[in-house]
Amino acid sequence: MRPIWVALAVIPGLSIAKISHLSALNACPMPCSSAGNDPAGWTMYSSVERLRSCNQTMLLDFAIHNPLENPKTSVKIFACTADDTANQKRAEITSDSCAASDEIKAAVDMMTSGPGVTGNEQHIIAAAKQLQHYLTNSANCADTFAFGYAENTAVGVYIGSHIQNTGASEAVLQKFIDHVEKNEVSGSAIAQYCGTNANYVLGIVAKTNGELSEVQNIVQRWTSGECVPLRGDNMIKWTDIQLPVTAKESANQLIARAEDDNACDYIKVASGDSCGSLAARCGITGEKFTKYNSQKDLCSSLTPGKVVCCSEGDLPDLAPKPDKDGNCASYLTKSGDSCSKIASESGITTKDLESFNKNTWAWSGCKNLMAASKICLSKGNPPMPAAISNAACGPQVPDTKKPNRDSDLADLNPCKLNACCNIWGQCGITEEFCTPSKSNTGAPGTALPRENGCISNCRTDIVNNDEKVDDEMSVVYFEAWNDDRPCLNMDISNVDKTKANYIHFAFGDITKDFKVDVSKVQVQFDNFVALTGIKRVLSFGGWSFSTELDTFPIFREGVTDANRQSFADEVVKFIQDHNVDGVDFDWEYPGAPDIPGIPPGNEDDGKNYVKFLKMVRDQLPEGKTLSIAAPASYWYLLGFHPIEDFEAVLDYVIYMTYDLHGQWDHGNKWASPPDGNCLRSHVNITETTSSLSMITKAGMPANKVVVGVSSYGRSFKMENKDCTGAMCTFVGPESAATKGRCTETAGYISDAEIYEIIDENPSAKKSYDPGSDSNILIYNETEWVAYMDQNTKNSRKEFYRNLNFRGTSDWAIDLESMITVPPLPELELCEERTYRTLEDVDKDKDKIPDHCMDIYLIQVQFKTLDAALKKYQDLLEDGYDDKFHTYAEYTKDGIVLQIDDYMTKHADDYWDCDKEVHVQCCSDCNNAWACSGGCENCPKGKSGMRRRPTDCPNEIPSNPLKGPDPMYWKLQDEDAFYPDLLNKTGVDKDWIEFGDRIVHASPGCRTPPPACRTYWDDYPRRKDDVTIPNPKEVIASALKNLTEIRDMLEEAALESSLYLFPEIEADVTTATDMPVFMTEFAVKSMEKIREVADEIEEAQRKEMILGFLMGFLMLIPAVGEAVGAIGLGTVGRFLTMLGIAGDAGMAVYDVVEDPKSIIIGLFMALIAGRAQGGGFGRAAEIRRSMSKKELEALGGSFKGRSDLLNTLQQRMCAR
Repeated sequence: MRPIWVALAVIPGLSIAKISHLSALNACPMPCSSAGNDPAGWTMYSSVERLRSCNQTMLLDFAIHNPLENPKTSVKIFACTADDTANQKRAEITSDSCAASDEIKAAVDMMTSGPGVTGNEQHIIAAAKQLQHYLTNSANCADTFAFGYAENTAVGVYIGSHIQNTGASEAVLQKFIDHVEKNEVSGSAIAQYCGTNANYVLGIVAKTNGELSEVQNIVQRWTSGECVPLRGDNMIKWTDIQLPVTAKESANQLIARAEDDNACDYIKVASGDSCGSLAARCGITGEKFTKYNSQKDLCSSLTPGKVVCCSEGDLPDLAPKPDKDGNCASYLTKSGDSCSKIASESGITTKDLESFNKNTWAWSGCKNLMAASKICLSKGNPPMPAAISNAACGPQVPDTKKPNRDSDLADLNPCKLNACCNIWGQCGITEEFCTPSKSNTGAPGTALPRENGCISNCRTDIVNNDEKVDDEMSVVYFEAWNDDRPCLNMDISNVDKTKANYIHFAFGDITKDFKVDVSKVQVQFDNFVALTGIKRVLSFGGWSFSTELDTFPIFREGVTDANRQSFADEVVKFIQDHNVDGVDFDWEYPGAPDIPGIPPGNEDDGKNYVKFLKMVRDQLPEGKTLSIAAPASYWYLLGFHPIEDFEAVLDYVIYMTYDLHGQWDHGNKWASPPDGNCLRSHVNITETTSSLSMITKAGMPANKVVVGVSSYGRSFKMENKDCTGAMCTFVGPESAATKGRCTETAGYISDAEIYEIIDENPSAKKSYDPGSDSNILIYNETEWVAYMDQNTKNSRKEFYRNLNFRGTSDWAIDLESMITVPPLPELELCEERTYRTLEDVDKDKDKIPDHCMDIYLIQVQFKTLDAALKKYQDLLEDGYDDKFHTYAEYTKDGIVLQIDDYMTKHADDYWDCDKEVHVQCCSDCNNAWACSGGCENCPKGKSGMRRRPTDCPNEIPSNPLKGPDPMYWKLQDEDAFYPDLLNKTGVDKDWIEFGDRIVHASPGCRTPPPACRTYWDDYPRRKDDVTIPNPKEVIASALKNLTEIRDMLEEAALESSLYLFPEIEADVTTATDMPVFMTEFAVKSMEKIREVADEIEEAQRKEMILGFLMGFLMLIPAVGEAVGAIGLGTVGRFLTMLGIAGDAGMAVYDVVEDPKSIIIGLFMALIAGRAQGGGFGRAAEIRRSMSKKELEALGGSFKGRSDLLNTLQQRMCAR
């Protein structure tokens, strides 16, 4: 298939310049011989764990004072792969200004401790020897820190600034190596010499437990002039060791006077210094030292780098200044730096550093100071960040020019494919690369500790997918070589064309002179060309063709300037000569640097590929498609950059979102766990979604991407039968999984073989894993397989459809199911019998031979459907319009009833009400009796009717003798009222207006208005112009399609009676029970309406409405996917209005109103089969997959008929 390989070492034959951006793929960093002695030019890693991927010895450099184990600090490690190669870069030795001028006799303490693994001593020796080689080739005028790492063993060396590197290496480090080798030290070891201060300290430490942080902590103590307490039985002392050192502070070790004549001569404080040692270094007495340095707290506040005077004069102003262009004075941090040291040496404070660097790239603060960071030592514009040798994006890519001030550094050198770029200059597509983060400083190019912080193209969502797909593609690949297998030998002419609208023939060969050759699969190719009713696309390439020694050069050479024209000519001519519908190229992969067994690809492969495809496109006749297969791996998709160039010439892309995992994961340090041998699905949905984000971000629109699904599984042999989850492991490196009996390949098994195991192996346990959206099979205790069953494929298709992808591509259709042709038994001829109903067949069931049952059932299905269609047509022509009018009027009246019912129950939720009452003003009381009922304070002459708030009525007035008060309704919450009304009653907002509603009329009231009538004002009422949709045209469309199905049944009945039917008879009866019985039920519903039409028109019963609706709802599936355009939402609201009586109708409505429902899919499979010849098989498969709930929704009448049919079929099978 198409495995995703990952490089495990530096790729031979490629220059470092070409592969610097591939450090994420290479297990080991660049060679030290190429990187040089300056650690800032080595490969940078952002975690200690990353070092464990490399099985070679490495040299390391990192900030001594930034604890590796502290989760509150970031990790920035520089590494190179140690080697003994000498070249110009490795010979970078500074001048001899710091050369030894004296020797001291030293006693070195040595201690070994702790149990270790036998053989670890070799790792200690390997790391120590490489450190020795490194130190021999570097002089030191300052403290030296060096670290080695080999197979989880860490070695650290510290040499004070006054001890000469070469001498220390030869005198002490060699003795350390000899001791470890002789005594087979396999645990930890420490050797140290402690002089007067840190300038005269030397130490070597080795830890075999992989804890680099422990080695860092010990070296850090030495830098402070502090030695490690050594105790135990395994201690020895090496005496009389001659160490070359600088004799004492001499003229060239005193910093020259500053330009200011008043400045003193001065030296800098070293770790471990005291005022006494400083006076000695100055060569003056303590009294003079105190005189020249009169600060009161000097001796208690000494910090490394601090300046003290050795003569009279002022301390010089060493604070750096901005340059003339306003740029700050910059400084590149070193591994031994701390903010206090930098500040002291620069004549500034740590607060100054924090202030100067608020906008400096990668400034994470003094508490998180990393090595090789360029920072400001003064006010001014921040500097360009220090380059990172393996940075692939961002401003730290080597040789990046400083942009103008208006440009954002984060936008420099964006990742190819528009992938995410993180603060370390690494490109990727996962959350590790794409999650923005900022450190507490808020400076650019920073992230919170242990986060990678995205700086550009920071998103993982699927983009470029706004445009809907009108012509969804369902592609299947066909393996033309399947005859080479012992079984599972499908002929392409047997492909079920209802499952796909495109078939890719895999593969045609290309000869070394770029001609097309199909001679190895000639028979299958001829059958492929003869196919009709499906788009036929010829594919070239594939994994084997692209990677085997005798064929891999063909694509590489065929697309070059010298050959692409003739290559394109040959391909297009072949396509035209055989009149196939398209051509597909599956080159795996242009520019690939690390495919095992073949040389790395060429840098120009991708560009040449596009040029070739343009030539093919220009020559292809209109209407013929051009496509390619593209990998779902970021590293291999890089060979297709820029994707936009491919998009312009392609009709679609087959996106290979499978084989995301496989046996090749074993030993892959980038997998989880680190050994890579996890039980993982090759079609994991999370990784697939990430890949879809990648290709759409890269520039390929979703409506050109055909997403891969698989009809095979990737299998593994489990290491532990009781551990089956995602963090459980499998046997390796070679696959020990049981081979399929047909595919005969360990680790790869077809769906057909999987289903066979499920059916026949009693140990088989299948399950669904929602995390990976995959099916899992475990059998024979330790055999584990991930695969996709049809339900998973269908859900994936729906998922991709909703994201506006072009469709799906299934590898491969010949892997789906076993193709077997059993010998035909000798059968007697079926008698000529005539049955009209299932009941007739049921009476004779004991007399009917098994092989004849379906023949008779097909005849009955045809006759039943034929009779039902004729009756329905008669009903349409006999009074349909009158019946619809009655249905429409009753439905409108139902709206009024529903409004009144809702308002009397829920009005107080959204409405306020006022009623009219008579108000007597006290000023109008002319006599005592006039105000006997009370009065209000109001102006004279203002007595009369007034509105007063009141509770809204909870019933419609019905007493003809007692008139209610007039009522004024006020809607308070319009946004909540309409949705609630629709939800509870089915009444739509567009059906309502507000106005007067008569709620009472006095007996005998005739004259208008309103003396004898009572009104509710601004009350919701039904509009007069509510339109009830007439389904007559929908019914006609449905009947047309049902007539097609009837014709199919008629042909099947005739052919099966003559024993000429090419399909399976049982598929016919199974596939057609829904169209036949649903049509039969629809007719009966309409017939009932006709029989009692007058009574219905008088009584306007709800049963008439439900009967009318059921009379056409049962036909809706025959309309097909166009159901979405016929306004069934209104029907749903009418059914809601029916209340309890509508329960059955609503159940039917729910299963037929969705254009993507399985029932509509069944009808459409039959219609499509009619167009292509046959088609009962696909529809029968759909029918058999339907759930009990979906069938029950169609009602008891359908279930009764379907059960009888199934009983007859099952009886035949039982015998």
